[in-house]
Amino acid sequence: MKSSNQQSRIGKNIHLVWNAAKNYFLPQKPDYAGQEPDINLILLQERDRILTVILRLSSLIGIIIILIIMDDLLERQRWEMVLVYLIGMIAIGTISHLRQINFTGRAVTFLGILYALGVIDLSFFGVAEDWRLFFSAFSILAALFLGWRAGVFALLLSMATFITIAWQISIGRIVITASAMESPIPTGENIITFGLVFVMTNAVVIAAIIILLREFERATEKERQAAIQLGQRTAELEDSLTREQQLASEVAFALQREEELNKFRSKMITTISHEFRTPLTVINNSTSLLEKYYDRLSDSKRQEQYLRMRQSIIYLTDLLQGISLVESTQSRPVRPREEMIQFGQLCQRLTSELRQETAVPPNLIIDVNGDKTKPLILDYYLLKQIVLNLLNNAFKYSPPQLPVNLHIVLDSDLKLTVVDQGIGIPESEKEKVWEPFYRGSNVEANSGLGLGLYVVKQLLEPVAGTITLSDNPAGGTIFTVKLPLKSPKSEHNP
Repeated sequence: MKSSNQQSRIGKNIHLVWNAAKNYFLPQKPDYAGQEPDINLILLQERDRILTVILRLSSLIGIIIILIIMDDLLERQRWEMVLVYLIGMIAIGTISHLRQINFTGRAVTFLGILYALGVIDLSFFGVAEDWRLFFSAFSILAALFLGWRAGVFALLLSMATFITIAWQISIGRIVITASAMESPIPTGENIITFGLVFVMTNAVVIAAIIILLREFERATEKERQAAIQLGQRTAELEDSLTREQQLASEVAFALQREEELNKFRSKMITTISHEFRTPLTVINNSTSLLEKYYDRLSDSKRQEQYLRMRQSIIYLTDLLQGISLVESTQSRPVRPREEMIQFGQLCQRLTSELRQETAVPPNLIIDVNGDKTKPLILDYYLLKQIVLNLLNNAFKYSPPQLPVNLHIVLDSDLKLTVVDQGIGIPESEKEKVWEPFYRGSNVEANSGLGLGLYVVKQLLEPVAGTITLSDNPAGGTIFTVKLPLKSPKSEHNP
């Protein structure tokens, strides 16, 4: 068991070391997810990553090679060569860690070290050693990191350096002292041959690198353009889908609205046909009675029949007016037609017309409180319809001998309160009375469509008005309407 745990720890440690080495020598690629970087930025970051990999691998391989040949150099008392190569490899390794430095600066420094090592190798080891490796790396990497112009310049510089140093060796001005093997003295023909081979070989490699880089740039640019076009097309499709969904939602809403209107109209027709039957029957019976027995009826009986017909006609008129209002609020929004009127004129006009349109009920009591000279901006006919609906409800569900009060108060707002002492509204039904065609459970003996309070609620919405109901302590219901005041100056003198 102990041995198994120890092997497991060793395995984990090896795995950790391997991952650390891999991340060190092969840095991760930049993540472009959710971004649209420029092609030049992509190439620069990839070249920087490749430069870092080459720097770290070169430093590691160089140090390993130095350690291999160090014994031979030290035996020949060439410790300065060991020191120079070690300093060069350490410098390359150091540059690999300084990624915050400008990419061009790192690349030029690295290429300078390669060039210097090539010069040193050629000067101390002669034409038969590793100068070709350093100068080839110098030229090829210059083309890879800094472009084809830098590669051509590095190649020509390497060529010129080789010819110069080789010529100096051939005439004896430079003596080869560090090579373990006998280094031949180059002739002019050797120098030309070596130079041409070097140039042609590296020129082919540099040309291949430049072609590959350009193809990579083109492919990357095409891929980026395709990604941009795909993103644009995707955005267009998403916008189109959004519009289609919105249109579908609007169509569904319109269909639902139309279905609700059809149900509403169907229910309205059914209710109207039922409600029209009673008053039309009353009118028909009264006219038939007057027609056949007019001479036999006393004046009081005749007046009674006339009153029954008049009340039926008023009921039918109110019924049609309520239906018309409901239909208009369902089919199109109510648009208030506001006018300026003084509070006193409003109360006088409202009192006069309400009494006429409610057949001058003796139990209607109207009281007014407020500055009668104050001008108001409101829709008079809309206000009258609201109060008329509330009063008709109060008269319908209240005993005729009990008063129905209308309080009109002008203060910070216009408040109209209708108080009756009728049958009241059950507590559980107070939220439902604002629905169309809803009639309370305690109104069976009274005819009606159940539209009065619904119409009031609909008429108050466009003028930002509110209505509340509460129980009258004396029995019955209290309805309170509040309308916000508008400044005549802001309405008529913008």
